[in-house]
Amino acid sequence: MELIDAKTIVTNAVPNNNYVKFNYVMNIYRGCNHGCIYCYARSNYYEKTDNFDCVRAKKDALRIIRDDLLKKRKTGVILTGGVSDPYNPEEKESKLTRNALELINAYRFGICIITKSDLVKRDADILLDIKEHLPATVNFSIICSDDETCKKVEPFVSTSGERFKAIEYLSGKGIITGVLMDPVIPYITDTIENVQEMVKKAKDHGAKYIYISTLVTMADIQRDYFLQEAEKHFPGISQKYKERFKQYYRCRSPHYKKLWNIFVESCVKEGINYDMHSVNESISRGYGIFRDLIQP
Repeated sequence: MELIDAKTIVTNAVPNNNYVKFNYVMNIYRGCNHGCIYCYARSNYYEKTDNFDCVRAKKDALRIIRDDLLKKRKTGVILTGGVSDPYNPEEKESKLTRNALELINAYRFGICIITKSDLVKRDADILLDIKEHLPATVNFSIICSDDETCKKVEPFVSTSGERFKAIEYLSGKGIITGVLMDPVIPYITDTIENVQEMVKKAKDHGAKYIYISTLVTMADIQRDYFLQEAEKHFPGISQKYKERFKQYYRCRSPHYKKLWNIFVESCVKEGINYDMHSVNESISRGYGIFRDLIQP
């Protein structure tokens, strides 16, 4: 695995009151080999290489993370997985994410993981230790309820079914899990059936909450890659995008209002939380002064 230079890894975060709460951001890896055709991180804004599918690790990552943590004036929750999945296939051998979690635990920070991989189950022991002093949550990015569609849009990652099973496993151990249905892809996953089934499966497998985004970003080379790959499995979709969205950066399902209403109705019916303000308040409860860090 190629190593790249880095001066810092744990950086301050920009608050977002409508999303999972975190105070810092950590990305140990660059690039991703999950192959998700819609991935926003493929754009030139995030990556300056033509070989996005090659996973690279940051040189001396653990030393840098340790130094970054020591410099922080306050503890808080660290997000990992926002740009590059911390549980890519290379992680199975390198264990950089696992070792970083050990540092996070030792310096009494919290963790918020976003992943598409069931490899995260391996680190349940450390997550349970972290939650003794600050929140430890695992958010599974899942955009479709069926494995057939999943394999078309996310070809090299744990299937939707495997991710739901990982939710069940972690939830059973007492770790807070959530589902991020982000994004809803126009003309592929923007169906009533998919939204309803996603909510039901999230609840049935033990997720405490589910988040939905009806926007998908389309930028520079990312747009070109998406249209090229989507056309292979969904003939005619590239023309639909060009006609409806032109060169829009943010593309929203034509049915987004209806889908949102269906989503809310399904969450109420299944009894699963979808209000992220309420979710974050619930997660922070019991951690004392930490509440002051995440409230808007």
